[in-house]
Amino acid sequence: MTRTTLKLGELDHYTLIVRDARAVADFHTKVLGFRPARIQLVNAGSAPIGSHDMLNHVLWLPGSTERVMVVTEGLTEDSIFRRYLEEYGAGVHHVAYAVENIERALGELRARGVHTTSDQILRDPVSGLRQIFLARAHCGYFLELIERGESTEAGTFVEDNMAALANTMQSYLTPAEQPAALHDPSVKIPRPIDEVLAVMADPFRLPHWTGHRMIRAVDGGVVEARMHGDLALSVVPDATGVSYTWHRDELSKTVRIAVTQSPDHTQVSVELSAFPATARAAIAEILAVELRALAALVEDQPERVSSADRDRLDAWHLELHQRRGL
Repeated sequence: MTRTTLKLGELDHYTLIVRDARAVADFHTKVLGFRPARIQLVNAGSAPIGSHDMLNHVLWLPGSTERVMVVTEGLTEDSIFRRYLEEYGAGVHHVAYAVENIERALGELRARGVHTTSDQILRDPVSGLRQIFLARAHCGYFLELIERGESTEAGTFVEDNMAALANTMQSYLTPAEQPAALHDPSVKIPRPIDEVLAVMADPFRLPHWTGHRMIRAVDGGVVEARMHGDLALSVVPDATGVSYTWHRDELSKTVRIAVTQSPDHTQVSVELSAFPATARAAIAEILAVELRALAALVEDQPERVSSADRDRLDAWHLELHQRRGL
């Protein structure tokens, strides 16, 4: 029996990975008639919190207000984009086609033995944007299926999805030199465990030691205000730590901070294995800053927080506030 072909929609965008995104973008706009749409910076996990490892020049195709080209440059030596360029050279990285129902389309393709770079479709909970890459082996480049929700305009991309899609390329790259082993962030606070837990369990004190600055009470609950919609926040303490869970619709994300009592101090720590491997270095850095700020708060010595740590917390707050996902 002859199978019908997959019904693809129109071209949504295509992406180049290059060494100098600005120069390539300038050539397309000044010589070829492309028009600038926006410049977008993303942190896909190889840069510190508040910094970026991905630069994107988004350009409208000549004569179009529906389709774009994205010119991408890796900004750090160990970014996945720089590593991809070194391994495969500059050029087209992926081509994206619109589909009306990404799950149906993906089901048809998998029934034919088509492989993808990730098991799950990547979804932005705010805009509804859904994306997945087909494996490079099928056509010599990554082919993307993209389903845009009603609130996602043509030519726009979600930073969390961009970072997650990029990291599905890891298996196509020669393993990078392994960094030094990361230690779980921790701090010793010379105070009883009950005193430490009292501070940690109060959601309205989070702005004093974390990047979660915009905490407020709403209808008997607690929310964190974000640019793209409030997140419900639950804080659950017990004898061994505190669990912080952010909720939006059916999605949730939990971070647990553990505490243990010693004779002369309370040990506060976070296990890094709970976080995605690609993000652990950046998360370890910000958590270490937050735990130092927590110790200063519990000991009533806020002046002990260095200016560098305050700047890092400010940057983390801005990143969290502008984040579309959890």
